[in-house]
Amino acid sequence: MDETPQLLPRDKLLRDNFTPAEAILFGVMLLLSLLVFWLGDPRSFWLLGCLLILGCLTPVILKTHEQTHPFFVDLLWPKFWMCTAPAWILTLQFIIGLTQNPLATIDIGKLTYHVLEPINTWRPTSAAETGTWLVLFGFSAAYILTTSLYIVPKSRSFFERLLPWLCFGSVLVAVFGFIQKGLGLAKPLFTRGTGSEDFFAFFPYDGHWAAFAILWCCACFAMALLSTRYEDNPTFIHSIGPWYLTGGTLLGVSGLIVDAPLPSAILLLTLSIMLLILAVHFLANSNDIHRKAISTSSGLAASIALALGFIRIFEDNAFPAESTDLRRAAWHLFQENPIFGWGFDSYGRLLPFYGSDTLFGQPAERATSDLLQFLAELGVFGCLIVLGFLIAFILHYTRRRHNIRLTNHLLIGCGAVLVLACVDTPFMSPSVFCSFFVIFFSALRWGELSRSKIDEVDAARPQLVTPESERRVPFFTKPYEEKEK
Repeated sequence: MDETPQLLPRDKLLRDNFTPAEAILFGVMLLLSLLVFWLGDPRSFWLLGCLLILGCLTPVILKTHEQTHPFFVDLLWPKFWMCTAPAWILTLQFIIGLTQNPLATIDIGKLTYHVLEPINTWRPTSAAETGTWLVLFGFSAAYILTTSLYIVPKSRSFFERLLPWLCFGSVLVAVFGFIQKGLGLAKPLFTRGTGSEDFFAFFPYDGHWAAFAILWCCACFAMALLSTRYEDNPTFIHSIGPWYLTGGTLLGVSGLIVDAPLPSAILLLTLSIMLLILAVHFLANSNDIHRKAISTSSGLAASIALALGFIRIFEDNAFPAESTDLRRAAWHLFQENPIFGWGFDSYGRLLPFYGSDTLFGQPAERATSDLLQFLAELGVFGCLIVLGFLIAFILHYTRRRHNIRLTNHLLIGCGAVLVLACVDTPFMSPSVFCSFFVIFFSALRWGELSRSKIDEVDAARPQLVTPESERRVPFFTKPYEEKEK
């Protein structure tokens, strides 16, 4: 990979060796992945509680970073508050909404009934239950923790060490899922199960697995392509690239045994895109002696994955009537309270008032579309906060650094999951939620580090001449003139 020519060996060691904050963040990210990869139950109180505890370590990481970072960190706290603003705003919206509960109870004889009372649409509302607090704070803490990946790492070496472990962990889960399917187990291990057979590994719903596999499939292919750009890299088949390629392909082909048609189709189409990128790379940008064989086989595999993906889209029951009714109910909820929505996790409680008669007696917590679910629960205000910040991050990257290939490859996975969120519920799963923001912020930070001077990435403004007293580690690039006394 290209190195800054003015950088001395001593400065490279300073840049690439972990600071105490980076070491803590590295360990916390591994622990986070261990939890979310192997505990797939979306509403596990153990998992949500652990996410809350890990999120509380964020101030410790950032304060350690402030005290031990060798370069300028003028933008540390402004960047932290900017990145975490959506979590604080949505939490505040939820707390204010507790002052207006649209549900009331009436007693008729010995029976208690819920009734829907008139509300002020210009104020937030909340129809949440007691357990909603843990869900909200657990997800918020996980998001706040993952923003550290956009703030703390000072070099790309951090991600070159972290992402291989996370890719390896995701592939292990895939292998476990294939073994589980082969053994014919009736439910995921360590979960209560859902009573149906649409599960994979530790994911009670295999649509969540498909979203998880999309993210880490793209990460594996991104790392495989990155390995081909190292200056000292051997031929591809003798490098670590084929291992990443095998892992990414294994994650992608798991879409063949995913029961949910649309998540399966998007996973297979994503695999096709990544294989096509690999084929084009070896055909146009590589001097590898096996480049024709690799590009031909990758192109053929991409065509097969593309065909299988379209078959899943157009197969029978890809758009079941029940899912359509659930989405229609979410749209009706949004129309009734469009500004602030009905409050986080309120869809399931209000569904009996707005759902179709065909859904009578069938409880459902999700609208089978995260987009419609967020519109119903958070309203236009909450959705603009979430989408606005995602768009702002992407625009900040594309305005100056749109040619960073690893970042682009990682963002393909994030984009595919956002498309899936229009027709399924990937962000209900803590595993998908955490994986999405780990990859998203890793991609953006990689882009920042790729085109910036190492000691000015987080500086408020570049300084042409900085007094030596203000540098924690002065850089001296001239020859030393030593004199014997």
